[in-house]
Amino acid sequence: MKFDPPSREETTLIRTDAGKSAPSGDDEAPSDRMAVHVVWEIGLLLLAGGVLFAVSQTDGAGSWTDLFAALAPIVMLASAMAVSLRVGAVNLAVGPIALLAAWMFVDASGSGAVMALGVGLGVAAFVGIVLATLTAWLRAPGWAASGAVGGAIGLWAGSAGDPSTFMLSDLPGTGVLAALGGAVGVSLFFGFVGAFSGVRKRLAPIRETPAGERHGRGGLVFFGVLLSSTLAGAAGVVTAWTGVPEGGAAALPDPILLTVVALGAALVGGTSLMGRRGGVCGTVFAAALVLGLMRLAEGRGWSFDPSWIALVAIVAGFLVTRLVEVMNTADENETASTRRAGSVADLREDDPPPAERERTETLDDFDEDFAGLGSGRDPWSNTGGMRTTGGIPKQGAAADPFGASGVFDDLRDSPRDGFGSPRHGR
Repeated sequence: MKFDPPSREETTLIRTDAGKSAPSGDDEAPSDRMAVHVVWEIGLLLLAGGVLFAVSQTDGAGSWTDLFAALAPIVMLASAMAVSLRVGAVNLAVGPIALLAAWMFVDASGSGAVMALGVGLGVAAFVGIVLATLTAWLRAPGWAASGAVGGAIGLWAGSAGDPSTFMLSDLPGTGVLAALGGAVGVSLFFGFVGAFSGVRKRLAPIRETPAGERHGRGGLVFFGVLLSSTLAGAAGVVTAWTGVPEGGAAALPDPILLTVVALGAALVGGTSLMGRRGGVCGTVFAAALVLGLMRLAEGRGWSFDPSWIALVAIVAGFLVTRLVEVMNTADENETASTRRAGSVADLREDDPPPAERERTETLDDFDEDFAGLGSGRDPWSNTGGMRTTGGIPKQGAAADPFGASGVFDDLRDSPRDGFGSPRHGR
């Protein structure tokens, strides 16, 4: 009987099946390097602090209350743009939505502050539902869907005329600080939530799936676009409420300028144009930096329109996106290499190691000895010259280990009785 060891192909198949059954972790999204966002946000904090200090030393730049009143809606709009970028559906209609919410808020101001707030935020949420439906369910690209919605709002605003006279008083300083604190808190909260690896893992399919194809994250896209539109509406309401001039005339925001400023601040803050990646505090610091530079240019009478600073911020944001993507690419490769090295399937080799080959050859020799014993042949004899049994070489008739020295020749050759004892003297 011959015991055949598993062949190389069978061994390979077994190892492959074992590797498939073992979880390798390749289905997990690679983690991002948050250090690049931390370093960049520290730099933004220093730059924004220096610019705001320069603004405070400039005559004609306005008071701190005016600066805070202008910063609150900018932070809201930048956060709205950053949320839409994270879910892979950039909302270019944040400015038009802010304009629509401000118009409705001013027009309904005669019914009281609560009613005006409800109307302004309600219409922004309704537009958000429409935009989210286009991007999440119809899977239209975010830039196209938001461009269509923004264009529709612009056409409506051109034919709607001016709203009714604003009937509410100007928002007090405590209300301005509350609005700024709420805007900063919302931005930091969603930035902190987006820093968790589990959230980024759920956003990864949106980033990796081409536009128009199903990625299984429609609910996240719907929520992100709806939240972005609602924040944009809140920014429009704050802009209208804090910018009431004398005489109660309506103060409606510029939709194009607000969109450009929001996109520039979000990109400079570290939010990637490719989706999923972003920092925690960068949006707030970048909004303060962009607004501070615009106020500084206006206060010192620089020879160009301060709006160009927002456009330059978008171009700078392209460079920041490139930096974020490059600094995270190495981390993805390292993570994939580490997980691949830990997979059971990677232990498979084309040839077995030398120790395994030696063991296989030894088992083959023992199998031949057992087969010879079963057929009645003496496993210790060899008529074909040298042979190996268990790794011990034997030569011809001298293969008998008991006859190698001749000491036991008499016992081997003497006749025996029926009980196996030698018979002498007969």
